[in-house]
Amino acid sequence: MSIGMGGGYARGARAPASVSASMEEMGDGDGLVPKPLGAAEALRRAAFPIFVAALGAFSFGYHCGVVNPALEALSVDIGIAGNLAAEGAVVSSMLFGAAVGSFTAGGFADKRGRKASLAIAGVVLAVGSALCAMAMSLNGMLLGRLLVGLGVGLVSILVPMYVSELSPPAHRGILGSGPQLSIGCGILFAMLFGLPLQSADVNPTWWRTMFWIACVPGALLAALANGIPESPSWLRSKGRFQEADAIESKQFGASAPVATDDASTTKVATWRETLQGRENRRAVITGPGLFFIQQFAGINAIIYFSTSIFQSAGIESGVAASVAVCLVNLVGSMIATGLLDKTGRKPLLMYSFLGMAFSCVGLAIAAAYPTATMAPALSLFSVLSYVFIFGMGAGPVPGLLSSEIFAPAVRGKGMSLCFLAHWVFNFCIGQGFLPAVEYFGASFVYLIFAAFSLFGFLFTKGYVIETKGKSLEQISTELHI
Repeated sequence: MSIGMGGGYARGARAPASVSASMEEMGDGDGLVPKPLGAAEALRRAAFPIFVAALGAFSFGYHCGVVNPALEALSVDIGIAGNLAAEGAVVSSMLFGAAVGSFTAGGFADKRGRKASLAIAGVVLAVGSALCAMAMSLNGMLLGRLLVGLGVGLVSILVPMYVSELSPPAHRGILGSGPQLSIGCGILFAMLFGLPLQSADVNPTWWRTMFWIACVPGALLAALANGIPESPSWLRSKGRFQEADAIESKQFGASAPVATDDASTTKVATWRETLQGRENRRAVITGPGLFFIQQFAGINAIIYFSTSIFQSAGIESGVAASVAVCLVNLVGSMIATGLLDKTGRKPLLMYSFLGMAFSCVGLAIAAAYPTATMAPALSLFSVLSYVFIFGMGAGPVPGLLSSEIFAPAVRGKGMSLCFLAHWVFNFCIGQGFLPAVEYFGASFVYLIFAAFSLFGFLFTKGYVIETKGKSLEQISTELHI
């Protein structure tokens, strides 16, 4: 069989039956060249596989949010109430598992394929959730949280990777923002399910029900993953070009253009080649660099501190404050979904960082003059504006870009590097924020967050490339020049 540079079939060659059917249905009249599908039909065909993958992102978000409302009740139930070190371990054990999972996910996905890896991640999430729900001691809870973290680390790589590789270039922004929306929905659902724990007459073991609920998205992911198409990029990396073309013809109406190097190699890069290859340097700096800036711009610290800010504005319920923050973030992410394929990734990311810098300055002013009449209102406005603006750019775009900027041979390991950076920097901020506030004062720490946000604006403007509307192969070529 003769395969052209564009991934199509040479005139006179016999294409597989599935591809021939697509050609016959969508050809331009000569029965040989398939046309790309219209936007509505392409999105319809991508909907189910993207939904299945997004179950992993929903589980990711749910587990990030579930401990916050449940921690007090579960601490009493398993006998660690008042033990701050043990309660901290329940939270941080998931972060450790996520760091391990994200580091191994890329190589695992390169070896086993995206479908099988997603299914295994679903099993890990479901089993870890069940262990948490059944835990009768600290050790049982830590084992469950560690396993959940491993699953969260896996899906943090696998979901955006799979979505980007299965999305048509013209719609990769709207589809690629789906994981971030799903994470936001997962956090929100966890908070809503935690509201009954605020009631005095609630069953004190309700927290176990919350973890049993967490089994559902993981189990669905494991069960449904076998019914979605494999990633065409992964199939090409294994030399299975006909299968890749058939899937793209079915999903997009035409095979994506494939560079000669990508179409002829089945090699997956080693870690040394990924990190030291000159052609990968810009992507290796861009991906982890954006996650470094994202975390040191203070998102998790500001969310952590938001409860006290809401209380100063007269809102006493910490869970209600968390729900409000989640809703505002979700609205920002929903707006970003409609803009990513119109305005592009770079403008949204740039001005998101810039807006976050101004919000942090507002928080710094309010913290410096806490007795001022406008201080509570300024703090509240600054937190909500920060979270909203973060949801529009700095939240979804780094994950989306990390799935777009690496060449096929290094994509798995490159994304592992990005999300390992995410979890490590997340942990550093979580451990260092309160000591920094105690030593330097809240106002100075907020100004540091503002400085990192401003640096993010400049870094994005001067170094990050635009990926809107480009195929993964075009992006790879542009970065390697």
